[in-house]
Amino acid sequence: MKVVIVGASGFVGRYLARELESAGHSTVKVDLPEVNLQNAGQVEALIESAKPDAVVNLAAISSVGASWKSPADTINVNVNGTLNLLEAIRKHAPQAKTLLIGSAEEYAIPEGRSPLKETDPLEASNPYGISKIAQENFAQLYRKKYGMKIVCTRSFNHTGVGQTTTFALPSFVKQVAAIDKTGKPGKILVGNLSAWRDFSDVEDVVHVYRMLLENENEFDIYNVGSGIANKIEDLLKNVILKFTPVEIEIVVDPEKVRPVETPYLCADNSRVKKYWKGTDIRTTLKKMFDHFRAESGTSQE
Repeated sequence: MKVVIVGASGFVGRYLARELESAGHSTVKVDLPEVNLQNAGQVEALIESAKPDAVVNLAAISSVGASWKSPADTINVNVNGTLNLLEAIRKHAPQAKTLLIGSAEEYAIPEGRSPLKETDPLEASNPYGISKIAQENFAQLYRKKYGMKIVCTRSFNHTGVGQTTTFALPSFVKQVAAIDKTGKPGKILVGNLSAWRDFSDVEDVVHVYRMLLENENEFDIYNVGSGIANKIEDLLKNVILKFTPVEIEIVVDPEKVRPVETPYLCADNSRVKKYWKGTDIRTTLKKMFDHFRAESGTSQE
């Protein structure tokens, strides 16, 4: 297939391009500034010239924290940008399969600790999650109205080498690696550690994305996650801090604490289980630590 990846130079985009190319597909990698999703003309020109077999939209404000700081920008990029893309595909590549990346943040806050099914209620508690519900609603509209092939994911937390430190795990790992490098006791700044999250390796996630593009889709919406929830505090104390013998103090930074925090998120991943590779998150965290440790000039954040 010829696959347009919008947001190809981002964290997930780089892994997805590698995954697709290693399987023999060709990719058209698109990013700011050459194509801005909020510019309908640019998006239309892209799809008209590329004539893709598939399109994956990874361009998004993808951090819950960032969405609280810029809710209007979040809607402009994640909803209006996606609409521009769907319109362009409708006009110039109507047979292309489109993969839209959503989030576990779309779900209503679960009362207990059961894995979330795709049929569970949606009621986002942050601007990012709300934007992804809207994206999904428009996908459903374009499926019904125009017969377009659109698959949506609700992707749970994923991480790996190259993820920005605006996200919790790479932030923790980078800070710990920097302290380890000095060999002297230090402090790391954290947000809320009480939440439970389903963390996956980014390589497992992009493998599922490729499988969803290559295969017939039984459903319109797929949870993408490991099906295993970990308490963030446990990953920090029992995994990340164990990578170093140096004494490290944990300090809660009020700036890193979100206004509303979903206490527990875990995927029922039965719809993608046959595609799931199952990398242990501890293996991923160790790779991230080794990467940060090897970086020259690493400094404590």
